[in-house]
Amino acid sequence: MRYSSVFRIFCVGVALVMALTFSGAAQAAVKDYHIEEVPGLWFENILYAWNKVTLDVVNTTPDNIMFGGTMIFLDYHGKPIAKASLLPKKISGLNSERYTAHFIEGSGEAARRAVRVIWDFGTL
Repeated sequence: MRYSSVFRIFCVGVALVMALTFSGAAQAAVKDYHIEEVPGLWFENILYAWNKVTLDVVNTTPDNIMFGGTMIFLDYHGKPIAKASLLPKKISGLNSERYTAHFIEGSGEAARRAVRVIWDFGTL
């Protein structure tokens, strides 16, 4: 076998490993967008910054709802890696509201690696 063939096989192998690695990293983003204990609400359009996170909270019910709390970002092992606080706002029925949450622990860089978000409503 010639060295150029070995080099080609090596390059294809490296490309395959990188593709599998980065496709797994793309799936490491938060997948579960529901909000526990508040039926009819979910969040979407998350934008991370160093000291804050911006997101939309969607109200699918016809009722107006006051909503606020703390987002707790969890890693693969369920360990908290960041926390961000959302001040209460009223979300009109069948509408959404844009929130800017500021990190009280961790940062946007850490939260970006989260696979799940849980909500704490007792900290406000």
